[in-house]
Amino acid sequence: MAELSCNLSPLVYAELYRRLATTFALEDSLTFRLQDIHYDLGWLEEAADAYQAKWEHDLQYIDAGTVDDFAVQQSDHSLLATWILAGLRNTGHCYDLSSGVAAGVLEKATTAIPGLAAPLPASLSPVIYGWTLGRLIGTDDLPAAPAVLPEDDNVRTAFIGLVEHVLLLQGLPEPWPEMMCMAAYWRGYGIAEGMRPEETNGGYALRRLRDEAQPSMEQGQYTVLHRHFERFNQYRQAVSHIADDAGRPRFVDVVETIRDWPDLRSTVHGLTQFVFQEVARTLPDDPPPKALRGDPWARLMTELQTEW
Repeated sequence: MAELSCNLSPLVYAELYRRLATTFALEDSLTFRLQDIHYDLGWLEEAADAYQAKWEHDLQYIDAGTVDDFAVQQSDHSLLATWILAGLRNTGHCYDLSSGVAAGVLEKATTAIPGLAAPLPASLSPVIYGWTLGRLIGTDDLPAAPAVLPEDDNVRTAFIGLVEHVLLLQGLPEPWPEMMCMAAYWRGYGIAEGMRPEETNGGYALRRLRDEAQPSMEQGQYTVLHRHFERFNQYRQAVSHIADDAGRPRFVDVVETIRDWPDLRSTVHGLTQFVFQEVARTLPDDPPPKALRGDPWARLMTELQTEW
């Protein structure tokens, strides 16, 4: 689906690379990562300047309704950024970087483009989950499209289906039909099984993914995620097996809880975190992905030229 592309504005990359270049705590990790593609730390400023120049050049043609038309189109822009970010996944959470990039883009874009206001178009709505870059494509900051989709085709197709489902629901008035909401529990359980098939069931897979999420999440966000997925499997069982059972919540009680956006939002947020962190974990380190071998920046620069 077109909505799962991760085409972002040059302004996003300018803001991202500028912040990486000026974050002292990440300097060593970035140096090692960039060495794998034969760049030095100074490349971050060079890249930020090139994206900034492209953004400033295109502003003469952009208005509030055409911003997305000026996103960079080569998918390797987001692949390169995510591959660099994935090298930082052992440095702590990425919340500050994600929120900082988004805030910087919001300030600069709304200042530069008359009539532009939040929520911004998708190409100006970056997010970083699990050290994977993505863009927001729905309302209320979800769902999000990752720069790179999961490698496993079952997981990839299942996640795309979840995103399509959420986008459809967001276009409908609440309250939503309860079966349309409980579908996220079935799909979430399946996605977890697909990403951790070595676990004996989806419940154990969800627990493992939840635990793996902690290092890349801000503590407050992780606490909310942990609380939601602590009872996720019980809720899934309740909506799958309708008869009363002392070992799980009653179907009628669960249905009233899950039929509105706050519960679905927690589910989608968690599954997005799990999928994004898996993308960062599975991207090849050394050697890097084939698309990033040679001199990827030279190829990407062909799209950023402002003079011919």
